[in-house]
Amino acid sequence: MERVRLAELKMNSRSEVLRFLKRLWSEEKCPCPLCGNELEPLHKGAKKDNCDWQCRTCDKTFKTIHLLDELNEQMPD
Repeated sequence: MERVRLAELKMNSRSEVLRFLKRLWSEEKCPCPLCGNELEPLHKGAKKDNCDWQCRTCDKTFKTIHLLDELNEQMPD
């Protein structure tokens, strides 16, 4: 699985990216921004957390903390 970079998301504004990240953190059903299929938590069971998500169709992982760091570097305020 390959990690998604901020540029791949094709989101135009900081608020759009933050809205996407907040939906993942609150564990709402969220479509993959690349293909439209539903994202699933990467860690299930004992290691369950809501920071890393995966799209089985695209074979990509969405690591929200890394995306947030990229967002803060590239689109401050």
